[in-house]
Order: sequence, then C-alpha cells, then structure tokens
Amino acid sequence: MAKGLIVFVTRSGNCRHLAAMAAQETGFQVHEIEDLVNRKGIFGWLYAGFQATTGAASPIREPEIDLRDVDSIILIYPVWASSVCPPIRTWLKRHHNELINKQFGLIASNLGSPGERVQAAFEREFFPLKAFTVISEKEAEQNKQDLIRTFVSQMA
Repeated sequence: MAKGLIVFVTRSGNCRHLAAMAAQETGFQVHEIEDLVNRKGIFGWLYAGFQATTGAASPIREPEIDLRDVDSIILIYPVWASSVCPPIRTWLKRHHNELINKQFGLIASNLGSPGERVQAAFEREFFPLKAFTVISEKEAEQNKQDLIRTFVSQMA
C-alpha cells in the first residue's frame, strides 16, 4: 500500500478505536483532529447536526502533518446529519491545495444512519473516494475488524 495516514475526529471515543484498528491493518500513522466546540449532551449533539447540515466548519486543534509525501488518506469520523463532520470539513478546507491528487478513503461511524448519503455528501463537497464503509458503534468487534480489512483491501 502507498504511504498514507489516518486522520480522525471523535465525539465519544468510538472513532479513536476505529482509527487504532485501521492503523493495525495499514501501519499508517494516526492523527486526531480535536474539535474545539463542546459537543457534550443533547445541545452539543443538536449543534453538531446543525453545523453538519448547514455546511459549517468548526474551530479545531490539529496535529502537524507533513502531507507532501502522503499518497493515501483515511478519514474516520462520526456521522452527523449524513454530512461531512464539521471539524473534518475545517481540516479539509484548510489543506485543500495540499490534498489535491491524494487518494481518499472514508470510514464513517454511526448508530444506524444509512451511509450512502454520507459518501455522496463527502464526494460532492471534496474529493472522490477510493474506499468507503460505515461501521455501526453497535457492531461486534470481529465484524468491525472484518469491515476494516475489506476497506483496506479496497484502498490498495
């Protein structure tokens, strides 16, 4: 597989777990984008959905990543209103010129929302995806691992 990295955002910790699982399969370095908006409780959850639906970006703290030699980027983020997660949107917009001609894969974490709209929203706003999967937080660990293995084989 090409030289790559994993970039994720998490609200509950589930995407951090998926990022670690994907890193085990790929050997890619993992980088967390920290959302600086308080998403706790029902109001945080509602605001997350509002921002995602309206195409808003949000303030983030990001790790220093050298994107020059990277060929493949795996994004992992929670499904918020079947759209692009605002902290990821901020990062993608901030680095848009550096990300052109990179290969993208997306692992979306959800609690049951259909994934097709998430994929379409991402590709409409940003880049085509080489691989895409949705993994439910409720999924058994072995099933999560199997889904990630299939995803990684599509990225190759």
